[in-house]
Amino acid sequence: MNFRSAVPLTRRRVLALGGGVAVTGLAAAGVWELLPDGAGAGGRQDAEVGRSTSVDAVTTGLSYVHVIAHADDGLYFHNPDLMLSIRKAVAGGADSVTVCLTGGESDGLNLSHTKFHHGGKYRYSRPDFVRARMNGLRAAHAQMATGRWDAPWDITADELIPGFQVELNTLRDHPHVQLVWMELREARSVAMANPVSLRGLWLGAEDTLPTLVPTESPVRSSYAYTRQNVIDSLVALYQRWNPTVVRTLDPNPIHIPTQPRNFGGGNRLPAPALRVPLYLDHQDHTYSALFAHQALQTYWASARNPRECSVESYRGYVNANLPANLGPVILRTKQALLNTYAWGDNRDCGDPAGCGDLKVGPLGARNGWSRSIRTTAPGSTDWAVRLGDGRLAAFAVLNGQAVQWVERDSGSGDWTGPVAVDATDSGNGLAGQISAVQQANGLVALFAIRTSFDTGLQRQRREVVTCVQQGTPAKGAPAAFGPWQSLGTPGDDPQKSLEMGFPAVVLDHSGALNLVVRDWSGSVSSRQQPPGGAWSDWVTAALPAGLASKGYVGVLDGLGVTATPDGAVHVFAGSPKALVQWSTQGPGTPLRPGTPTGLPGSCDAVTAVTLRDGTVRLVYREPVSGRVLVTDLKPGAKSWQIDETPETVGGYGRIAALAQSGAAAPGLVLAARDDDGGVAAATAPGLPTAWEHGGPFHVHSPSLVEDGAGHVVALTLGPDGRLVVARAATATAGAALGSWRVVGDRPGAKSSRTN
Repeated sequence: MNFRSAVPLTRRRVLALGGGVAVTGLAAAGVWELLPDGAGAGGRQDAEVGRSTSVDAVTTGLSYVHVIAHADDGLYFHNPDLMLSIRKAVAGGADSVTVCLTGGESDGLNLSHTKFHHGGKYRYSRPDFVRARMNGLRAAHAQMATGRWDAPWDITADELIPGFQVELNTLRDHPHVQLVWMELREARSVAMANPVSLRGLWLGAEDTLPTLVPTESPVRSSYAYTRQNVIDSLVALYQRWNPTVVRTLDPNPIHIPTQPRNFGGGNRLPAPALRVPLYLDHQDHTYSALFAHQALQTYWASARNPRECSVESYRGYVNANLPANLGPVILRTKQALLNTYAWGDNRDCGDPAGCGDLKVGPLGARNGWSRSIRTTAPGSTDWAVRLGDGRLAAFAVLNGQAVQWVERDSGSGDWTGPVAVDATDSGNGLAGQISAVQQANGLVALFAIRTSFDTGLQRQRREVVTCVQQGTPAKGAPAAFGPWQSLGTPGDDPQKSLEMGFPAVVLDHSGALNLVVRDWSGSVSSRQQPPGGAWSDWVTAALPAGLASKGYVGVLDGLGVTATPDGAVHVFAGSPKALVQWSTQGPGTPLRPGTPTGLPGSCDAVTAVTLRDGTVRLVYREPVSGRVLVTDLKPGAKSWQIDETPETVGGYGRIAALAQSGAAAPGLVLAARDDDGGVAAATAPGLPTAWEHGGPFHVHSPSLVEDGAGHVVALTLGPDGRLVVARAATATAGAALGSWRVVGDRPGAKSSRTN
């Protein structure tokens, strides 16, 4: 990129970024595989300097908003989802907006820790280093959108709230791709209890947090943000771009196994407000996510016409402690983009401040953070269920509330929704995906996670909540549900509750509901409810032997749970070392660690199903390769059998699996995310060996269910908050799914949603 200013910059003066350097390096790395057709290398001359006007509020189409703390966060932790969203923005006019809360100025030295460093070429300058990181992110975003790192940007000063300027960057060839820089001061330490930080502002250790103005920024003044100013700025951002998908970093990271006595306070204890545990993530990641989620709650409560919005939060530094989960194709692309950001190609962008972030460097672009992507909600695959009258129902969290879609007639393919599950508003603050289970009486129980936000961590809390269907609905009508009720959390410590995982629920053969979650200790805790009875207290199971680790606590979230005809319940989880199991000895008995499975570990959530003959089948992804494994434990067998596995599907995340019960012969249906972010499906009598790609781009995990006639139906949630389904034409085992269709009420139709 070359930088040239024809006139002195003012607060709203455009700084045009262009260049004439052809891009060749990333093509060899495979980045073109996921870029729009026709994108390629090429140079471009600088545009003239002009003025820009404020961006009007978005009123149509999809809108992706990414909230990050530092310039490289989206490339490390949101990718490949970020890249795929930018592809959609370019192809269809959707908005992809990234807001970076801090400057990420660190110590101001833009130097690599590898042999590829540029020596002492750059002097100590925090404004310059912020500028270099901004240049790197612009280059990477341009690469994702156009195939060229040197595509020009328009750079202006703008305001989200009155009196506080931010820097707005707009990709000229695709103005729906934008970056917003708030330029708040970063913590300057991964964990040290620095009060002048997002952490200090959130917890009340400081009243204000200053900004740091980067070199050559059109923003000319520094500002001091209060906690409320930050929340109001993000609310204004949501109001302007009216998102359908919001992506944040991790608001509830996993704690460090061995805690320091001084809370990361250095030689002395920090201020009381800052005395919180240390986590396996950067503190700026955590508090940027807390601000983002608090602002979402405020936005949804006050917005007049918010669009249906899904929220996904992503794990951060902890990925380096967990098995890698990206296969080679998508990983190569992701790392190539990080290399662009890190200035690993030594390109000349014409800016003396620097063209990228040398602290990341070539090695940082290939480290453990780059090799995975994980959402904090591992996804459920049981969010679709058959109602007692044979109709299908699907449930999701949109705008922090539970909604439902329901077939008007069984098997008709005609759906109504989304309709609010609970009109009393008791379901606000929900996150992730919902688990839906048909009880022994035919009525459906829903389970979800609710988080309350507050200034002090001791007043924040995460809890499991449930609501139950009330009676049989009228013909064609949605199901009626009672208010959401809290099932609490293992233990009484609000701070520890924030690390609780998402609920896995199964109905055992006695008709009892069994609820299981990953808990703060890294093991699992459970509650049981017999038919017509009350819920038991929480019981924490012992952690299986051999899982002790200095780098991670216990098992991964994303539990697989299933019940067998002998009355037992079995729970499975991945860990950095092995795939582990807990089992009960029958209805009403506690979970205990099972014998070692001897199976390869899992890098993502585990899906467990029980076949007609009592065989327990697990479906999960193998670390590093991301290959889907199908394993069986037959009744009476002492060892697991690894079955012939389908060809590589790509992508990441949980696999939906359905053992067909309506077919005359056994069949297995699988649905998964592929490298393009679409749904890939595999169907066959017995075990499928090939994937059918081309399913819809989606958020969260797909679901599989049989309708009243035994036809398999696959469901997924689109990034516009609409339900998309595909149905097999027959109930025959292995019958292929039909075409995908958007179902439910169209936006603007008489509806549905209560706010």
